[in-house]
Amino acid sequence: MSLVNRSLVFTLLAPALILTEGCKEKPEHYTTTVEVHQVQRYGNIAAGRTGTMDLELNFPDCPGTARKFVRANKAFSECAPNIKAGDRLEAELVASYSAERGGYRNEIVRLGTCAVKTDPKDEANYETVQTCTDLEMTGVVVGVRCDRSRSKELLAKCPWFRH
Repeated sequence: MSLVNRSLVFTLLAPALILTEGCKEKPEHYTTTVEVHQVQRYGNIAAGRTGTMDLELNFPDCPGTARKFVRANKAFSECAPNIKAGDRLEAELVASYSAERGGYRNEIVRLGTCAVKTDPKDEANYETVQTCTDLEMTGVVVGVRCDRSRSKELLAKCPWFRH
């Protein structure tokens, strides 16, 4: 390709590249309440050395059952050594678009007064949502049906769960 053709291609593509870069959505911050359902600590706690901490968190204000599983770093573990199942904490989440994953991703960045840092590639960090309803036949409950899609009601109340 000649120099003139390269210049023409760049001249034509440069505005499109600038527009594409400008269209990236900014991360959105949300604050909500979570309930600690389960805590698993790793490290020699008896010797006063803490390691990572796995948390199962429920979102009581979201319709259906919304859970997030988080492997928190050592700094969080040291900041919140007394966290236990049943605790209700304020949580700050950041939702952003991940080009690598081709969808939205949310991260908990604060629980209570403690910062949380997670590894986005660690498979221990994930979330599930589902809404279950009774199945009835002739007025009798014969089973249950669970839908794991993100309903309009869920996204209206808890927009950080969008994909």
